[in-house]
Amino acid sequence: MNNPRPPKSRTHRNVIDNADTNISRIADQVAPIQRKRAYVTCLLIALVTAALIPASTMTLPHIPAFLPTYQTVLITAYLITSYLIFGFYQASRSVSLLYLCAGCIYTAVILGVQFLSFPNLLINQNATIGGSQTTIWLWCFWHLGPPLAIFGYALSEWLRPGLVAADPIRTARRFCILLGIMLAASVIAVTVFHDRLPILEIDGDFQRITTTGVAPGIQAISLIALLLLWRATGFRTSVNMWLGVALVALLLDNAITMAGGSRLSIGWYAGRLNALLSAVIMLLIYLREINCVYLDTVLDARRLAASHALLEVKMDQARLDSLTGLPGRALFLEQAKTLHAHSLANGTAVAILFIDLDGFKVVNDSMGHQHGDAVLKQTAEVLLSVLRDTDVAGRVGGDEFVISLVAPASAIQATASAVADRIVQKISQIGNGVGCSVGVSLCSNDGLLLESSLRQADAAMYEAKKNGKNRFVVYLPEAA
Repeated sequence: MNNPRPPKSRTHRNVIDNADTNISRIADQVAPIQRKRAYVTCLLIALVTAALIPASTMTLPHIPAFLPTYQTVLITAYLITSYLIFGFYQASRSVSLLYLCAGCIYTAVILGVQFLSFPNLLINQNATIGGSQTTIWLWCFWHLGPPLAIFGYALSEWLRPGLVAADPIRTARRFCILLGIMLAASVIAVTVFHDRLPILEIDGDFQRITTTGVAPGIQAISLIALLLLWRATGFRTSVNMWLGVALVALLLDNAITMAGGSRLSIGWYAGRLNALLSAVIMLLIYLREINCVYLDTVLDARRLAASHALLEVKMDQARLDSLTGLPGRALFLEQAKTLHAHSLANGTAVAILFIDLDGFKVVNDSMGHQHGDAVLKQTAEVLLSVLRDTDVAGRVGGDEFVISLVAPASAIQATASAVADRIVQKISQIGNGVGCSVGVSLCSNDGLLLESSLRQADAAMYEAKKNGKNRFVVYLPEAA
C-alpha cells in the first residue's frame, strides 16, 4: 500500500539539486561484491561472538591500558564520523543525515562523560563524576545512541525520502538544540538523579542489566532500528548496507556483554571489541564515500578538461580553410599574435611573409576551378613543407597566404629571406605559369603591431610584383 506523500512544509522541500551529482553518489546502488562482503562480515562477527559465548563468563587479567585506549579510539571514531556526515549534510542538505550526525555526537559525548566516571582512571579510588551506577548507566545510554540515530535516519528515509532542508543552518540548529537537551538529560540522570536510578551493577557484576530488562530493551530498540533500516532502504546502497553491518556488530556487542555478566570477563572484552568494530565500520563507510567523491571529482575534472580541449580543437577546425586545411584569417591572426607575444617575452623577433600567387587567375579561368583548387592545395603543401613547428601559416584570401615565423633578432632577416626564397622556388615548380610574389616584414620592433606588419608585408609583396613577379622583397622602413 502506498503511503500518501506528506505536504511540503515552509522550511523543507523535496527536490534535490541536480548540481549535487558527486555528493548524490552516496545513493548509488550497492554492487554485488559489496553486498557479499557485508554478509560475510556479519557472518564472521556472529560466528566469533557465538564461539566465545560458552566461555564468556571466564575472567581475564586486568589490562590497565585497555580501557583508556578503547574509550579514546571509540570517542575519536564517532567524532570523526559525525564530522564527515555533517560535511555530506552541508553538501546535500539531506535531513536524514542529521539524525546520524547527532547520534554520533551524542555517543561520543556520553563516552567522554563515561570516561570521567571510571574509578581509578584519573583519580585514585574515585570517579571524577557520578557514583557507583553512573558508568553502567552511561554504557546503556551510549549504546542507545547509534540505534536511535539509525532509527531516525531510516524513519526519515521511509516517510520522506530525499527530504532536503530549505534552510540548512536553521535545520542544523534545531537538531543541535534537541541534541543538547538529550545530552543534558542523560548527564543529569546519572549525576543529580543517580540515587533514584535502578541498581544495575554491584562490584563489577552487571547481570542486572539483563534481569531488569534494560539490556534486552536496548537490544529490542537496536533490532527495530535494523528492521526499519531494511524496510526504508532495502539495503540498496553501500552506505545503508554497511550501516546495517555496524548495527549488527553493536547487537552482538550487547549480546555477549550480557552473557559475560561482569567486568574483565571474556564477554566484557569481546563486547568492547564488537562495539569498537561497529564504530570503525561507521567511520570507514564515510571515509570511503569521501574517497569516492574525491575520485569522482577528479574524473569529472579530467572529463571536463578533455571536453574543453576537444571543443577548442573543434572550434579551431571550424576556423580552418576547408580547401587547404590552413587556418583562416581570424585563426591565423590569433596564432600570430600569440607567437608575437612569446617572441617579445623570449627576446626573439617575428617576420611576416605575405604570399600572392602569380598567374593563378589565368589558370583558374582557362583550366577550371577544379584545377585552380589543386593549385591552392599544392601551395598550402609547399608552405607547410618549409615551416618549422614554431611557425604558422594561413590562407587570408582567394590566392593570398601569410606566414608568421620566429628567429633570433640578429638572424630574423636572413631566416625570413631564406624561407621566402624557398617558397618562390617551390611554387614556381607547380607549373602552368604559376609563381608567387612574397613580401617580408620584420617585427623586430617591440612597438610594431601585427596589423601594421601585415600591411608592410602586403606593400612589399606589391613591390615584388612591380619588380617582375616571382620573387620576394623585404620591407625596409627607410625606403618606404
